[in-house]
Amino acid sequence: MKNSVLLILALFTGITVFAQDIMLKGVVKHKGNKVSGVSVLVEGSSRGTSTNEKGEFSISVSKNETLVFNLIGYNKKSVLLTGQSFLEVELEEVSIDLEETVVVGYSRQKKATLTGAVSAISGTELKERNVASLSNALQGKMPGVTIQQTSGQPGADGGSIRIRGIGSINSSSSPLVLVDGIEMDINQVDMNAVESISVLKDAASASIYGSRASNGVILITTKKGAAGKITTSYSGYAMMQRPTSMPDVVSAYEYLQAELDAWDNAGISVSPSQREQQIQLIEDQKKYKPDNWNRYDTDWKAETVEDFSLMHNHNLSIAGGSDKLTFFGSGSYLKQDGLIPNNNFDRLNVQLNADAKVLPWMTLGLNTIVRESKTLEPGASTPKSIINKSLYMLPTLSAARELDGYWGYGKNGDNPTALAYASGTKNARTNERVLNGSVTINPVEGLELIGQYSNRRVEGRNTNLILPYKTSLRGNLLGIYPAQDNLTESWSQTIRNYYRTQASYEKSVGNHFAKFLVGFQAEDHNSTSFFGSKQGFDLERYYLDNGDGATATSGGGASSWAMQSGYARVNYTFDDKYLVEASGRYDGSSRFTPENRWGFFPSISAGWVISKESFMEKTSGVINFLKLRASYGLLGNQEIGNYPYTATINTGYGYYLGDGKELVPGVAQTTLSNSNISWEKSEQYNVGLDLNVLSNKLSLTADYYVKNIYDMLLTFALPYYAGMQPAYTNAGDMENKGWEIALAYKNQINDFKYNVTVSVSDNRNKITNLNGLNSQDKSMMEGYPNNGIWGYLSDGYYQDWDDVNSSPKLSNAARPGYIKYKKIFEGEGIDPKLIDSRDQVYLGDPFPHYEYGVNINLAYKNFDLTTFIQGVGERSTFMSGVGLKPFANGSNLFRHQLDYWTPENPNAAYPILVPEANSADNFVRSDKWVKDGSYMRLKNVVLGYNFPNSILKKANFSNLRVYVSGQNLFTKSNFYKGYDPEVSYSGSVGGEFYPVMQTYTLGVDFKF
Repeated sequence: MKNSVLLILALFTGITVFAQDIMLKGVVKHKGNKVSGVSVLVEGSSRGTSTNEKGEFSISVSKNETLVFNLIGYNKKSVLLTGQSFLEVELEEVSIDLEETVVVGYSRQKKATLTGAVSAISGTELKERNVASLSNALQGKMPGVTIQQTSGQPGADGGSIRIRGIGSINSSSSPLVLVDGIEMDINQVDMNAVESISVLKDAASASIYGSRASNGVILITTKKGAAGKITTSYSGYAMMQRPTSMPDVVSAYEYLQAELDAWDNAGISVSPSQREQQIQLIEDQKKYKPDNWNRYDTDWKAETVEDFSLMHNHNLSIAGGSDKLTFFGSGSYLKQDGLIPNNNFDRLNVQLNADAKVLPWMTLGLNTIVRESKTLEPGASTPKSIINKSLYMLPTLSAARELDGYWGYGKNGDNPTALAYASGTKNARTNERVLNGSVTINPVEGLELIGQYSNRRVEGRNTNLILPYKTSLRGNLLGIYPAQDNLTESWSQTIRNYYRTQASYEKSVGNHFAKFLVGFQAEDHNSTSFFGSKQGFDLERYYLDNGDGATATSGGGASSWAMQSGYARVNYTFDDKYLVEASGRYDGSSRFTPENRWGFFPSISAGWVISKESFMEKTSGVINFLKLRASYGLLGNQEIGNYPYTATINTGYGYYLGDGKELVPGVAQTTLSNSNISWEKSEQYNVGLDLNVLSNKLSLTADYYVKNIYDMLLTFALPYYAGMQPAYTNAGDMENKGWEIALAYKNQINDFKYNVTVSVSDNRNKITNLNGLNSQDKSMMEGYPNNGIWGYLSDGYYQDWDDVNSSPKLSNAARPGYIKYKKIFEGEGIDPKLIDSRDQVYLGDPFPHYEYGVNINLAYKNFDLTTFIQGVGERSTFMSGVGLKPFANGSNLFRHQLDYWTPENPNAAYPILVPEANSADNFVRSDKWVKDGSYMRLKNVVLGYNFPNSILKKANFSNLRVYVSGQNLFTKSNFYKGYDPEVSYSGSVGGEFYPVMQTYTLGVDFKF
């Protein structure tokens, strides 16, 4: 009996001991380096921890349990426990990432099984570029994605984005941008909160977005928390900005001499006294400094524009949680100063993402975003206009500020320095609130049900105060400019609601895998706005209640539109070797009549992983992965305004009615209507190849595509007596053809790591059908690119009067030193000496071609160096107005324009110098002025240092990095001297721009 009791006690004790938990300690490494922040979870339980700064962890476990180790950038690893008390785990870095998933429409897919053309980039890589706008951080990173930064103006320096060319002539050509499924402005997204960005470039990947996807889709996923230790991180930088390039203007005496020469060259009679006076002014300007009374030599640019400006950005993020609740919070503040007074931009972004696993099969998600931005500009003009006036304003007009303290008279009171400092202010404030909630249910294995509701509210409030300033000249008060004060207050609000329900089911049976996805989405957009304005304010109290009631104006409006959509997708793979995907979307839009508002947008794609075939076994040592892809799909474009099919009635018209013929207010229809219009459509084909060789060190992705756009919405000119504007008609076709190549190589030699990525792409646009609508200026011509450049062919300069008399010419104004043009159009009855519009030829395409980007990443121990080169191999540009013509609009000359024709300088860059009124023939559109807009730019360089663990331990940090960087450091180009080839030039006098910035940055990142 006693022995039996002892045996039972022994067995019980043994079982108890066996069931007891073990305190397991361990360390996680990668190639001998300890890895911190690794999530360590007991599979199937809520127990978890994370590694400290030494890569160490400890956790209570039982025998036969499984630990899961996970960290972004490394392959997930599972370890079955066998009772050990210490564990050393080696993580493998994600290499070429065939198992890595990327975000696609409403889902994620493995890179290895993608059949569409999708490019993806991580938020970590984007943060290497310290820029204010997220669009600019994407530049050169993805082939087929054209991003052009056309301005450096604070708050407006975001790049224009085109994916595989333009998708329309009159409709929007911008891609659809979705942030966690919600349409947003890409340049208002905080870069610090971005987890990844995917760009859907072909119809196969984008057709699930249907009528919104003709111009491509950009999917931005923000960060989420992970189970484990709560981590806090800070990123901040301070930046000095200065213009990449600006043209140099001539001094007062150079301008006066050029003016006199121009009169003589044009044969303009100048009296002896006038000539003597001009010569004396020139000599005085050479001998004496300007006294701002008898002589002016005002450097308007130096008086108005700063040599540099500052920008700084700060971000604080916190993330963590458990297996039940995870969260990510981020707050960022950006302040960007402009180049002139009263011009800056600041933005505050706050975001909180939380996910709660309320049941083993149910997860709730809530993303909340708050954004506030403020833009300050001078009241009576735009920053771009002020900067350009400071460049071309004549130096002889007045001082920026006269000796009596008043502002200089400038040009009839228009003084760029005074406009910047004293013309009032424009304050634009934008508040954005986004609430994005979702519920995800997994009732059985493989089945996922999602419900989502999102509300986005954007409010804008603008206050534009214009204050006149007093002007004087040589002690005489000449009045105020602008002529009247004015205060305008405006408010606008846009509310967008999104609703989505979705179900997906996936199943693997042997080598077969299939996934089915079906969903319904609806959205409504409602906008409201109003404004009020007054003049004549007393006692400098600028409130609308204080203004002159007789000058009061007001207005407002509202608009709305809505969509409903159903979508579906099916994926099938066999042995991850044969891949098929089909998707479609059925869209209905309130922007069309009930008979025309519904459209179906399908796609199909297939892939063949050749490297998995048995006949490729002999090449497995060299070719690690080889896949061919092909796709076809149909997309739509409905970005044409809210009511394009309706006949609109406008107020403000008067009619004489009754026997007394009294004038009474009325309304009128001003535009014809066409209720039969519908979507613009885009039919797209794509073939592609993905290749990895040399142990996945070298990878290649190549694509060729064709986009046929048809049923484009065009307007056909009406006879003048119709008295109305034409209606839209689905009547045009256009084609985009192109190719893309991305090549990457990465390797490691001991402590030295390097990674080189090269991408090249080209797109060719051509209008294929206009139904006879070729435009008079030839900007729209069948068989040529949209906005193609047409003009005359030059043939040097007329060298003497015999050359003028014996050669073809545009007009009788021709004289020696004028540009000579070639006669192209010939035939019976055609005057061989007269050049007219029929002699114009196609001169070039304004769209960039052979775009390329080169990313070089080097790392040695704790140092890292990143270099990014970006450029365009071919592009034609034409500049007009002040940017091209000397004296244009009464302007000064730029120094490079002094290289003009004389008998002693017959091969000058510019024709003979004459007044603007006499120079029309020289500056018509011709190949003389169509410049090569190609360039190569050292876009970004970053040098960083990561502090070692020995120092981090003392500061209780898990990571600390400092870096210096530069943006737009060097540009090689044959463009107009003093001008940036990437910038957009426009404006009422031509050639106006806000320069792109060259920047120098000092930054720090740390985590604890």
